[in-house]
Amino acid sequence: MSLIKPKWPRKQRLAEFAKNNFTDPERELPRLRRQLKKGELPGELEGKLWFVWILPDGQPAYGYSESTPEKPKSKCIDQLKTGNPIADAVLLKYELKQGTELR
Repeated sequence: MSLIKPKWPRKQRLAEFAKNNFTDPERELPRLRRQLKKGELPGELEGKLWFVWILPDGQPAYGYSESTPEKPKSKCIDQLKTGNPIADAVLLKYELKQGTELR
């Protein structure tokens, strides 16, 4: 009995992934490489080429195997209340800029 290799997720070259998912792929390539090196994006280095594991819809295949990362979870923090509406607005704007969610 032979094992059939699954068709998805597949490896896609990083340059092709950037071209398919971003309007300016040349600007995004350095950021994507950093994410791959840190393990934030599922992929691997083969020789000198980076590959990204993708699903049929073209999105990264987070959590594909034990060696690939799970999708990053967003940070949640409690909303700070100082009693000063201006300070609260500044803190809220800072939290939103950092990409955190409020409970």
